[in-house]
Amino acid sequence: MPATTAEDEKRERRTRAVPELAQTSTPGAGGGADGVGETAAAASRISFTFPEWQKSIEATTNLFAAALRDGLKLAASSLHDQATFLKTLCDSKTPSELLKCHVDFVEQSWSKSFSEGSKMLDHLKHSHQSAVS
Repeated sequence: MPATTAEDEKRERRTRAVPELAQTSTPGAGGGADGVGETAAAASRISFTFPEWQKSIEATTNLFAAALRDGLKLAASSLHDQATFLKTLCDSKTPSELLKCHVDFVEQSWSKSFSEGSKMLDHLKHSHQSAVS
């Protein structure tokens, strides 16, 4: 019995929906295409995103793109520094040269990480402030 009740409800929904469609698509004086044209014109006037949302989405996308770009620049620079470090490490001949090579690399890596990190944060703050205003 429950299966037939559900089927009856489905039929009722379908019969209710069909007259609504028939009313909107009834041909007027100009024929059947007039209803379609009016519906298409009405749909083109409706915006699915609010301008504020669109601005927010664009600002967020720009923010992530800038952060990614800065992060990739830092990664590329760090890889280049690591390659240079390995080359000088291979060229060193004494334990003091090895130690100096390691100390120089660590110092250079820390200073670059902090300077580039602060630049990235400043860029993000600037991007966020310009997006808000």
